[in-house]
Amino acid sequence: MRGSIWVKGAVCAAMIYGGIDARGEATKHSYRGEKTLGLNAGYCGSNGSALAGLEFSYRFNRWFRLAPEADYVFRRHGRDALLLNVNTQFPLLFSNDRMAFYPQAGVNFSSWNYHFDKTGEAYDDASNRISRFGLNLGAGYELDLTSSLRIGVKAEYIIVKDFNSFNASFKIAYRF
Repeated sequence: MRGSIWVKGAVCAAMIYGGIDARGEATKHSYRGEKTLGLNAGYCGSNGSALAGLEFSYRFNRWFRLAPEADYVFRRHGRDALLLNVNTQFPLLFSNDRMAFYPQAGVNFSSWNYHFDKTGEAYDDASNRISRFGLNLGAGYELDLTSSLRIGVKAEYIIVKDFNSFNASFKIAYRF
């Protein structure tokens, strides 16, 4: 019951603030074929470390885009990782199509490196690697500063056996 109140409140606030265009009519902007290439920086909850990466997106229409990304999780507590995601995003545009909220879902490949020997001492050999597939769910918010510059924030939960993680990141992207 309490969760539905929060959802209704968030939807009402978004409609009041930005005036969501729910009519689905075409605007002056053509969305098909829109591409972005950007940089991500943020936090990985699995090892409490920073992450950085690249994201590309291709938009098929007003409501759907595909966004592969590659992130590197910096070493902390003897662990670092490479995270590869292929996300589907469903942008909900508002404020004259300058802002968007998007839920996302996708598949993940995680490759975690352990830098410890058998006694627990740290060392630099990355021979202890564990790689697994998983899923990710999340949401993001983005703002077009200009016709070619976009900034945004994103939060996602990655579900991978033994490596579940909450990640939050900021992005800046070039839109073309």
